[in-house]
Amino acid sequence: MSDSASVERRFTGMLARIFSDGIVTDDERKELWTAVATGGLPAARVDALLVEFIRKSFSHFSADGRLTDSERGKLRLMVDELALSQESLPDEIRRALES
Repeated sequence: MSDSASVERRFTGMLARIFSDGIVTDDERKELWTAVATGGLPAARVDALLVEFIRKSFSHFSADGRLTDSERGKLRLMVDELALSQESLPDEIRRALES
């Protein structure tokens, strides 16, 4: 496995861990943004990984064909904490957050 693939795997694992309980602590927030700033991934790749993480989470949340208020709240938390613009989100996620 290449170094960049290993860094990406650790980064996405960190995202999953931070958001797994639906709460982001100050320490987790600091860990996240430190990893973004010093993790060795180009900004464009970080952005792509963040959007992919949101896309996979949405897919998991909506696997049963519906999105509960709790799942929508978790999705909104992710988008807010990751400071993702509405324009960067896939259409189906943007629509889900609007409802």
